[in-house]
Amino acid sequence: MRSVVKPYAGFLLGSVTVLCAAIWAVEHSSLLIFVCSVLILLAGLPHGAYDWVIMRAHYKKGQLGAVVAGYVALVLSVIALWLIAPQTLLIVFLAYSAYHFGDSDLPNASLLHQVTWGMAIIGLPGLLAGADVQALFSVLTESSIASAPITALGIMGCIAAFTHVCSAPERWVAVGLLVAYGLVCWAAGALAGFACYFALLHSPIHLTRWRHALNQQGTATILMLSLVVMGAITAAVWMSAAEPAVTFETINQTTFRYTFIALAALTVPHMVLLSNANRRIH
Repeated sequence: MRSVVKPYAGFLLGSVTVLCAAIWAVEHSSLLIFVCSVLILLAGLPHGAYDWVIMRAHYKKGQLGAVVAGYVALVLSVIALWLIAPQTLLIVFLAYSAYHFGDSDLPNASLLHQVTWGMAIIGLPGLLAGADVQALFSVLTESSIASAPITALGIMGCIAAFTHVCSAPERWVAVGLLVAYGLVCWAAGALAGFACYFALLHSPIHLTRWRHALNQQGTATILMLSLVVMGAITAAVWMSAAEPAVTFETINQTTFRYTFIALAALTVPHMVLLSNANRRIH
């Protein structure tokens, strides 16, 4: 039992901590969006930066240059498409994120088990913190979002969660993780729930698995590349903050928007690389 729970101990402990903080706080702090955005970046960038270690391990010099060029081209393409059609890209981002979360968190599970896990992570906040999700999506796309799609997303998440639990080999583990995630979303908000999941479950599991598979820590590479991306996002937020009459709320929203645009842009080549790397390993 202990060995089954151990990979998720950080997530469960973090969820309890956030729940206690949410119960203690009378209302959500105005710092919540900023803190969660920074936490997502600090947790997400290291496991994304490890892609360079994976590339070096699987491709020779000639191939490596082409792979890196393709990786950067995909990043820039996603950023350009997001700026042109943010609502469309948001839908695509949610769909491929759901697949990626299942594939990465449960690499040895069946396709049904993987997909339903990812759909539950993406969809449950729409059911448990619908107004919160609606507001966050509006900030991301810089346009109003109707409540009906959020409701539909929540229903899909609920169905996916039920299906995932029913198909789980260790049902009590699936129930515990989804209940913890759902409670944090409900009590502290969708962004806090996702930050807990992303920082304390998804990223550590991914990084640990690939470090073990390649027997390489890549600490210096992770630090350097993470600092580069953090610097770029900080510079973008700083330039936005230089505009007249800027408020802290504007900085909050800008930090959140740029964080998720960066995640969207990096997730596409990240998924393609991991898919190819998995095929090479197996």
